[in-house]
Amino acid sequence: MDEKKPISRRQLLRSKLGLGLAQTIGYAMGQAHGVTKHIEKSIREPVPPSPPAPEFAVFLRPPGAIDEISFSAQCTKCNACIDACPPKTLVKLTGELGVFGKGQGTPVIDPNLGGCTMCEDRPCVTACVDEGVDILDGLLPMKMGLAMVHRSSCRSQIGQECTMCIDVCPIAGTLTQDWRKIPVVDSDLCTGCGICVYSCPVDPIAISIIPTKERPPKTVQPSQDQNGQGPGPD
Repeated sequence: MDEKKPISRRQLLRSKLGLGLAQTIGYAMGQAHGVTKHIEKSIREPVPPSPPAPEFAVFLRPPGAIDEISFSAQCTKCNACIDACPPKTLVKLTGELGVFGKGQGTPVIDPNLGGCTMCEDRPCVTACVDEGVDILDGLLPMKMGLAMVHRSSCRSQIGQECTMCIDVCPIAGTLTQDWRKIPVVDSDLCTGCGICVYSCPVDPIAISIIPTKERPPKTVQPSQDQNGQGPGPD
């Protein structure tokens, strides 16, 4: 009967190391094979491109404008609101702003011409209703956008005293100063009229208006009978 020779400690370690190394190499080769298969599959079956992000531009519309999609679709470009604007700061949206198609020619407020003076009688709304278009609703709040101060351009950022935007703001408390004398906008009070933009003396202008996207649809009035009365009780 053959007797097995005892295995030395060195041989035992070598065998374990060899087995471990073989397992490691085998695992690595398997991983590499899997990566190769994945790459080959990716080449054969390319990932479909992601759908393009929706492009939906919102512009600084006259006060009382209904939601942007309805406004752009229903505006007849009759210019009635533009002609009725007392400060003449309502202008046509042109291709110079990169706007083409349906939106071109619709009315927008140009803050660089003075902004919206927020007339109490809202002549632009009246003109729109008289034309039968009715996309400016006098019952909607005069919330056109929100002023944003660019601190890097503001005079106060470099220590120069300037309160021109605060002085011309038609709603008290909308524009104030922080401890560094830099203008701060109260988003709850700001209407986005753009008068502050027109007053800014620096170049580039240190204030811009972000048009609001939260314009509601046209207010639906309750139907009336021939006597002018609303619907009766059920």
